[in-house]
Amino acid sequence: MSCHHRALPLLLSVWLLGALHSAGPAYTQETQYSARNPNRATPTQILESEMANIRASSAQLNARIQTAMEQLEEVARLTSEQDKQTQVDQLFFTLRDEVYSVLNKLDLNSDFADALNRAKEGTTVLKSWYERQPPDYPNREQSIAQLERAIQEYELIEERLNQSRALAQEKLSALMRQHRVILQEMKIGKVLDALAAARSVVEGLNAITQAMAVVEQKTQQTLKTAVPIAQ
Repeated sequence: MSCHHRALPLLLSVWLLGALHSAGPAYTQETQYSARNPNRATPTQILESEMANIRASSAQLNARIQTAMEQLEEVARLTSEQDKQTQVDQLFFTLRDEVYSVLNKLDLNSDFADALNRAKEGTTVLKSWYERQPPDYPNREQSIAQLERAIQEYELIEERLNQSRALAQEKLSALMRQHRVILQEMKIGKVLDALAAARSVVEGLNAITQAMAVVEQKTQQTLKTAVPIAQ
């Protein structure tokens, strides 16, 4: 084996910080890379950190939804029609801001999406390297299979992320449309109908937090078995 090939396993030990548990020997988690760069996070570490931010954003939206439902009950007890309209108007603006905040976390240019892309791309590069090695290279086929599964897992997270973003955009549009309709109903005296519609719209936002929970669950499952790639 040439000096170049003898050096490559050492390079791989720098890249592979963990292993898929489904097959094959585990790769060391203590690497020369991390020793030389103790403060430099890998894409998978960033992915885990950004997942925590998405989780926090989802929890905050959930709290806003619960608060909004309570406020709608209070609005129903107000005697002033103007106060009712003002409260509902403010409630919808607050929810819109919260959904916008969630969309920032789910955006294609978000830190989470960036870390996800880097993790997938790094894994793809490593898989391509193994594919270029001779058939008798140690653990070649096993490593290729492991890395292919990791790529598929990242793609599933990406799919879930896209679905949650599309759903959040859809719910935001509905929120904005219903905001105008509900205020108009209140102005013409259809207060009970307006409040019932408002409750339905607010409850519908729970679908966003549910979709985000799916993203979180899939991400956590993948991080337990993925091959973190240092960059």
